[in-house]
Parts: sequence; structure tokens; C-alpha cells
Amino acid sequence: MLGNTIQTPKVLASCEHCLILEWINEYQIENTQIQVGKSLAALHRVTQDYFGFNTNNHIGSTDQLNAPSKHLSNWSDFYWQYRLLFQIELANNNNYLNQKDYQNLLGLKSLLPKLLDHDIKPALLHGDLWSGNLINSKTGPYFIDPACYFGHREIDFSLTFMFGGFSNEFYTAYNADFPFEQGFEKRKPLYMLYHYLNHLNIFGGSGYHANIMNCYNALHG
Repeated sequence: MLGNTIQTPKVLASCEHCLILEWINEYQIENTQIQVGKSLAALHRVTQDYFGFNTNNHIGSTDQLNAPSKHLSNWSDFYWQYRLLFQIELANNNNYLNQKDYQNLLGLKSLLPKLLDHDIKPALLHGDLWSGNLINSKTGPYFIDPACYFGHREIDFSLTFMFGGFSNEFYTAYNADFPFEQGFEKRKPLYMLYHYLNHLNIFGGSGYHANIMNCYNALHG
């Protein structure tokens, strides 16, 4: 689906344990970050009536539930039930959260309707956008290893804030084609929280736990 709007490698073969893609020769060009920003803006303009996807998939090695056939049109409800709550419960079951932090994170449910407008439109997302999932070529950027679904477009920037690799040119080019919405900066920690929780559940570690609670504290600041 992404390949209808942005460049993705052709799938040559696949099975349960492997994925074979066409070879893309890497080539560095000066305006790569601009092209990435414009490509992402074009992708986010692809929409449908409901949040989620027609099948569940994965974010890294973690299951990502996409509410197939649920026809959910409220982003706040979808994001809580199928993103944050799923990861919070998983982290608690993995014994990565103490009870105080677990209860505090559950309390975010009441905060979401205040941060997320009812008129947020579903946008087609890459879903796992970090610098390692981009290949620069002579014909522009190729996007690889997506965890796509239809959601609020702002969440696609979360990993770019967390792990870097994207210049100001990227954000400026995106904003020129598809301007950021009011409150964008305030919602950053809400969307970074999902990916920090996922990294905690995959890798463990006190660093990711600290990042999670920093996001929580920022949302209550």
C-alpha cells in the first residue's frame, strides 16, 4: 500500500521466516532530507474513514493490534485501547513497571480526550520511521520495514525525535507541504510514549523506563 505513494523496494519473495527485496543502490544527494519530508507528507494525505488496518502486524517484534473490521473513527479511543493500553499491560506483565508507575500510566486514559481532538483524520503511516528504515538512492528515498496503519499523522515523527537522524530540512519540507497542527509540540511526549514502551518491552532496561516516566511527567507538566 505504501508503494502506491512513496518509493518502497519490490518484494521478490517471502515466507514465514524471510523477506527478499530488490536491491537498492545507496547514493547520497544533498536534498535527501527535503525529499523524505515531502514523501512523508504525500503519504500522510492518503486517508480512509477508520483508524487501524485490515490486518494486525508488528512493531519490531511486538504484536501491533490494528482493530481490523472494528471501524473505529475516534482516534483517542483507538490510541488508548490498541496502542498505549496494550503496551502498558505488556510492560506490567513483563515486570518492567512497579505498581505506582503502572497505575499512573493507566491514569493517562482520562488525559487523552483533552489532548486529541475528535476531528483527527486517519492518515496512512509508515509506523516505524527511524533513520535506519530509509535508503537514499538516485531516484530519492526508499522507505523500508514499515509497521503501517491509519492513525494520527503526528505519531510518525516520534522515532525521529527519539533517535535523531533527521535534519531541520526534513521538518521544514514536510511542514511546507502539510502544515503541522496546533498543539503539535504538546503531543510529542504522548506519541513518543508508545515507542518507548515498545522498546522497554523488547529490550528492557532502566533507560527506557526513565524515558517513559519522563514522557508521563511532561504530559502532566
